[in-house]
Amino acid sequence: MKLLFGRAQKGAVFSLVPLRLGTGVMFHLHAELELDEEEKQLLKTYKFERAVIVASDMMDDLKKSIRPAALVAIVAFGLAWLLMSLGAAIAIAFLVFCLMTAVYFNAMREQILVSDFLNGGRSFPCDSVVELIHKEAFLENTCGYLRQVLESAKHWNDREIIPIAALDKKVAKLIVLRGSSA
Repeated sequence: MKLLFGRAQKGAVFSLVPLRLGTGVMFHLHAELELDEEEKQLLKTYKFERAVIVASDMMDDLKKSIRPAALVAIVAFGLAWLLMSLGAAIAIAFLVFCLMTAVYFNAMREQILVSDFLNGGRSFPCDSVVELIHKEAFLENTCGYLRQVLESAKHWNDREIIPIAALDKKVAKLIVLRGSSA
């Protein structure tokens, strides 16, 4: 397994995804996994493609995506109302709102799936170089975790024998007391 990083810097006055106006430089980190055949087979066998590596609160992610989508929809409504009827402007604004909510949700969500790193990878917007470095370290640790899960998956069909040693009398009593109150 290899983790591939691509870094880009964009100095734009306006950015639609993520919605930025006059913020200067934006950094983008692109992460992709390169797997060998055995790892690809393990992903397929155990259906890991849709597995969640990093969980997040979907409602928080949705709330973060609704705000910028609403701003874009309001601008679309205003422009459409100038050029068309009120009914058409409302319909266009609603479609823009729905579409942009999905776009922002996908771009800004904190949840990371295994499939995000496959088939072209995933880009993460970063506001600073420091945030980019933190995100790289976080993704490296996250992919290290995935690597160990795949390594353990190689042996899931095996029978494992784990010897359990007897403990000292006092330690055993403490463990029994803790176990009964849990």
